[in-house]
Amino acid sequence: MSKENSSISKDVAFGFLPASKSDRIFNLRDLILVQVVIGLSSFGLLTGGYTGTMLDLKHSLAAILFGNAFPMLLIVPITLYFARYGIDTFVGFRSSLGYLGSNIFFFVFLILTLGYISIALFMSGQALAEAANWIRMPGFFSSQTTGAPFFAIVLFICAFLVTVRGPIAIQKYTTVAVPAFLVLMFGLLSIVLFGQGFTNVATILPSEPFETTSRSFATALELNIGLGFSWLPYLGQYSRLSKTEGGAFKAGFYSYGIIVCIAALVGALAALVAGSLNPSDWMFSIAGSWGGFIGLILLSVGNVGAAIFLMYSQAVSFKTVFPKKSWMIAMGTTVPAIFLLLSSTFYDAFGSFIAVISFIMAVLGGIVVSDYFFVKRQRISLRDLYDTQGCYTYWKGINPSSVFTVVIGTIVYWALYNPLTFESSNFFLYTAAGIPTYFVALGTYYVSAKYIFRYEVDRVRSSVELKGNQIEKNVL
Repeated sequence: MSKENSSISKDVAFGFLPASKSDRIFNLRDLILVQVVIGLSSFGLLTGGYTGTMLDLKHSLAAILFGNAFPMLLIVPITLYFARYGIDTFVGFRSSLGYLGSNIFFFVFLILTLGYISIALFMSGQALAEAANWIRMPGFFSSQTTGAPFFAIVLFICAFLVTVRGPIAIQKYTTVAVPAFLVLMFGLLSIVLFGQGFTNVATILPSEPFETTSRSFATALELNIGLGFSWLPYLGQYSRLSKTEGGAFKAGFYSYGIIVCIAALVGALAALVAGSLNPSDWMFSIAGSWGGFIGLILLSVGNVGAAIFLMYSQAVSFKTVFPKKSWMIAMGTTVPAIFLLLSSTFYDAFGSFIAVISFIMAVLGGIVVSDYFFVKRQRISLRDLYDTQGCYTYWKGINPSSVFTVVIGTIVYWALYNPLTFESSNFFLYTAAGIPTYFVALGTYYVSAKYIFRYEVDRVRSSVELKGNQIEKNVL
């Protein structure tokens, strides 16, 4: 192992073993910097951009703040689990999904992460192609058809070379990426608000609203809820390296529940002012020639940071599922993202992608929170998490309560909202779909685990009950 990684053991940095006290390298500031780089990137901007094309400023602000903060408030307590035991997401999920169930979910996570990597880098590719056009580079580089994929793939290679070196290298890059993105965010925000005036911006009508304001608001709210819930599987990879449980909790909520709203708000403002979803259009329309060019470079730097975050998350989780595989093979699982960078097809489908993620993560969030806090009451066997023949085997490695909950959650979500066609029920206009699905999943899992399937590992009694039983035994 290189000197750079001497402060964290190899099996923790590049593997799946629990993080010991000496391996906990992230304080609150470090953890916020590492985690916020993904929230302040393309995902927050695009979600905000979609919001701004459907809603005016007042309604956009409400959809963004509530849509991001409330889902995070519901799922961020699970960071206490990962930080307490120093475990990765897919080790921790074994207690609720079962050993095989957690592995199956990893492949859903893999698809999610590949999609996120491609979105971050393709946005950067578009930005650099636009920058190349501004400085009069040859047509191959300045064309969105050829230049955007070319630059996106080059940035993929750069992100790969940083990530392969592990958490310390990632930590160092974020000290550059996060400030760069913050300069971009606050620069655009200042130009819009002080250049055009808040009052004037507040009167701008969205470019692509639905037929009614309530429909536009519910759809935009669901996109932001989807973004809020989508952080769930990423909470474990870095929370396990937190020095304190409280630091993991605060960093998770501050990063994904609050600071990400900055990027989404900037995206909404930019989309309103420019009347476009393309960040390249935002830069030159809002900041002018030189300001737009600098903005495109800063955008690319920040999005590479997001790609690095995502690559490490996927690779370390792969090592959790397949611990005998090398770190380079684990990193190799990110390479298929290149195929999504060859055209803008996937990037243009971001709205449907994030809505599908809302459905999946809302259900899973309800399951894992219900399991750890209400069913097992924070009593987990670390030894059994790593023993694939241990108490979390359930039925052939799959927890039937989780399967049952997924079925019920799927029915509820799709009855409220179809994320592929954007068709919805009337109830959706008042509640959206992700949050009701979360609470249905939380309640369904609890009832199923406690009263239907009732595995021994789920028959956990409270400390008061245990103390009462002990007193009774002493009396006898």
